[in-house]
Parts: sequence; C-alpha cells; structure tokens
Amino acid sequence: MVRQYLLLCGALAVLASCTPLPDHISFSPPDETATVQDVYVSAARLPSIRDADIRQDRNRTARFARYGVSIPPTHATGQIEWPEKDAHVDPATDFAVVDLDVLRGGSAFVERLNAEPGEEVAVFVHGYNNTPSEALYRLAQISHDFSIAAPRVLFAWPSAGTPAGYVYDRDSVLFSRDPLVDLLSTLGRQTDKKIILMAHSMGAQLAMEALRQLALTGRRDVLRKLDAVVLLAPDIDPDIFRAQANVIGRLPDPFVIMTNRHDKALRLSAFLNIGRQKVGDLSRASDVAGLNVTLFDFSAVADGANHDHLVPVTSPAAVALLRNLVDSDRRGAPDLSSFDVGVDGVIRARAVQKAK
Repeated sequence: MVRQYLLLCGALAVLASCTPLPDHISFSPPDETATVQDVYVSAARLPSIRDADIRQDRNRTARFARYGVSIPPTHATGQIEWPEKDAHVDPATDFAVVDLDVLRGGSAFVERLNAEPGEEVAVFVHGYNNTPSEALYRLAQISHDFSIAAPRVLFAWPSAGTPAGYVYDRDSVLFSRDPLVDLLSTLGRQTDKKIILMAHSMGAQLAMEALRQLALTGRRDVLRKLDAVVLLAPDIDPDIFRAQANVIGRLPDPFVIMTNRHDKALRLSAFLNIGRQKVGDLSRASDVAGLNVTLFDFSAVADGANHDHLVPVTSPAAVALLRNLVDSDRRGAPDLSSFDVGVDGVIRARAVQKAK
C-alpha cells in the first residue's frame, strides 16, 4: 500500500511538472526575415485568439481553415518559440499567425488541397494534453524542420489541453473516430493525392481506431490511398495495437513506429494502466512480429526535454538524423549510417558524440 502511495505521488508530481500550454494563437503582420508555413486545419474548434471552455469542446461539426504560421529567423530546431506571457508577439522572435483563410465547408477545403502542387498530403493527429494552438504550431515546426513540401493538414481533436485531463482525452479519442474517418475518406476519395498519416501519443490510438473503422466499413479504397503511416511515441497498449492491426489487415507500407525507452509520459500512462508497457516504449521487433512494422528506437538521443515524449521531432540530434534519412530516401538510398540495424530488425539511433 505504501509503495502504491509513493508511486501515485510520483505520478502526480510528473503531472504537476507539465507546464500548461497556451490555448490561443497570436496574430501579427508578416516579418520579411521569417519563414511562413501554411497549415490546413480540420477541427470542431479552430485555433483562435480566445481560450475555450473544454466542456463545450466536443462537436461533430467539422470546420476548415488555412493558417499561415510564421517561424522566426531565431528558431531553434525542435522548439516552439512562444511569446513571453502577456507580451506583444514579435514574428522576429516568436511563432505567430500572419495569415488566416477560413474555408466555407468541405468542398472549399478539397478544392484548395487539389490546387496544391505535389502528389501527397501530410495529415497530423496530435496527442494528449494538446491545445489546437499548440498542435498548429507543432505541425508548423515539424514542417519547417523537416522541409515537408506536401500540403499539411492538422486534425485537431478535443483534448482538454491540461495534464490532469488524461481520462477526458481518452474519451475524446473515442468521440473523434468518426470525424477522423470522415476526413481521411474525404482526402482519399475527393483529392488526387496520396496520404501520409502522422500521429503522436494518444493521437496514435485515434489514428489506429480510424484505420480499423475504415476496414470494418469496407472503405479499403481509402486505406489504399495511405502512402505511409508514422506513429510517434504511440500511447497504445500492445495487445490493443495488435488487435487493431489484425482488423486493418495489410498495413500501409511503410508503417513506422518511433519509440523511446526513456519516455516519462508513457511511463506515467503505463502506471495508470497497472504497469502495462505502451507501444511507444517497445524496443524489440518481436513485440510487433508479423505486422510488417518498422521500429525506430530513439532512446540514445533522448535529451530530457518535454519529458522525452517528443524526441523524434524536438531533439536536435534526432531531427538531424531523421532529416538526413528523409533526404537520402528522396534520392532512393536511405542513409542509415547513423543508426544501428539490429539482427532483430529494429533500427536504433546512435548517441551523438559531443564536441570536445
């Protein structure tokens, strides 16, 4: 009993140490020294300048918009430069929204995406404890740091945006399955583009549930439009993940899972689930045997930031490794020189040697 009490106190300490995220964006005139990333958003509640009451956040009505997110010239890889509290936003040093185009319904959304160049569209599903504003800026940061040329779409589901909202967020995942299925079906059937699906943390659970629902409802044509799936630190029980994958059947190829054994957020999630390990901290190929899944283990480059829950997209070392991998893959020869490919098939990032 004493041990359980101590563990609970430790879990609450982790929750308390999570800094609350801003719930609103900031508008600014553009700055010629900044870089602008266009991000399309599909959400019941679009990112705005006002905080929202989460008790009214769940809504089945999808709204669409395109945001121009300004990345400052002082941007550090993997970071979101928020304005100082109560300070005026400065696009020379802060993330800011410099352009907003609210789209009138799904038809306008599809029309705009079809007009975008390229053959792919990248869809991002955020994780637990995210506000729409943080998710918008995070996708802009990922797009900037990885030079993603494809049009980007954020699916913003109703997270409570607070560390104490874990149970609320788990329920919101169930609530959001149909809207995400609708979005993927719209993209798969009404655009001429293949889909790259990226999902983080609890958003990976939502993504897998949506793929499962597509399979169960006979929408295999939409599943075939998925060019790749990337799950970042997925907060999914391994048994549930295997059950989902078995229903989906043949998974999109490539299907990549990025893991990290030092992920403190997943450790907390495991504690709340009687200690069961999550897919996001698996490190053995046998854990996903027979599923045609590739595991990338980034434990060696975890740097302690963000509770090591966003290592592949926030750690400068991990971003450098992945960017090099993506660039080399565009040339047709993936460069794994900074990784160790285990005999079990797991691809493990090597620790970066610090300059003396």
